[in-house]
Amino acid sequence: SIIAPPAIIVSHEQIDPETDILPGAFSRLNAMQLEFDQPVRMGDIILAESEITAVEEVTRAGVGGRIVSATIETRVTTKENQSIGRVLLDWHMYERGSDAQRALFGDRQDAHMHSQEDIEALGEEYKLEQQRGAAPLYWGDVKEGDELQFVLKGPTTRTRHIPRSESTWYWGHKQANDESKQHPERFFENENGALEPVMAIDWVHHRAQHWGGLPGALESNADRPHFIIQTLANWMGDAGYPLRMNLEFHIANMIGDVTRSYGRVTGKRQEGDTHVVQLEVWQENQLQQLITTGTAEVILPTA
Repeated sequence: SIIAPPAIIVSHEQIDPETDILPGAFSRLNAMQLEFDQPVRMGDIILAESEITAVEEVTRAGVGGRIVSATIETRVTTKENQSIGRVLLDWHMYERGSDAQRALFGDRQDAHMHSQEDIEALGEEYKLEQQRGAAPLYWGDVKEGDELQFVLKGPTTRTRHIPRSESTWYWGHKQANDESKQHPERFFENENGALEPVMAIDWVHHRAQHWGGLPGALESNADRPHFIIQTLANWMGDAGYPLRMNLEFHIANMIGDVTRSYGRVTGKRQEGDTHVVQLEVWQENQLQQLITTGTAEVILPTA
């Protein structure tokens, strides 16, 4: 039957760090651990429970502005309480307008601008992507050191960035008006002279620059595991399935950046009747910065 992309379990987190933990803070996904127990099939009813398992201050010495880390664990199950997977996300929440928040941009002073030639070259690069599909990749045919074909994503856009975040803030206008009276620090006056939740500054470059005093708008990092999963899926085909994945996000991309996802086989093992391949995975942006590193394990069939 048709199955959902495995990393869909990430989107079932029930706690939003910017609204439920530190309202108004600038949050960025710092690391994640994913465990996959079974696929999500068409027609499945999915249940999820999230809890905060750790909160600590991780403010950096010599850098102005507080940083708080919150670890959120989400368990995803079927309606029969069978485990689908487990998600452990480490969110870092930054004091807005601080040096700590600005440090996320490194040396960058503005968003990356793509020429028409750049866009055309990316279009040609997209044509190179290959998917194994129904042809099985067998465990016995995999060797340590095998390289996976990279997967290209981007340039990211405002349309792609907004939907994940906008639904968490104020469906009702009266609710927003009441909140703005109680907590004015959580709002800014937008282009129309209306009050809007401060997180909306993060959606587009001109807002981040004008009201945030920043080089531009950052991506949330939440799409990156999906990119890695697609890289694995293209390589292992329909007969393979991810087992677990651990990722660390070292550099924040800006909206408009390009991400390429890579992988390499580092080992193999057998657990009873299960045949596992271990991989290192990583991602780079168009500036050839190493933005993500991690590991993954997948289950492959035997001939």
